[in-house]
Amino acid sequence: MMFALAGLAAAALVLLIVAIGVTIWLYHRREQRRADGKTNVGWIVFLVIAYLLSISYLAFFVLLMISAFTGESVTVG
Repeated sequence: MMFALAGLAAAALVLLIVAIGVTIWLYHRREQRRADGKTNVGWIVFLVIAYLLSISYLAFFVLLMISAFTGESVTVG
């Protein structure tokens, strides 16, 4: 079970890295895309979903690891 969760956490980390890379790419190409008349709506939707999925799952995984190593239940809020 932990190996599956670790794999999902690794996938979430890769997704976060890709989202950061796309954000940087869009930032550097903003003037060229604006001149070409292209919009970033699709990329923005992708980035919002990618950031939400990766950050929320990584936070869940960190809380799970804290709970596993301390033996206590970790709650948020």
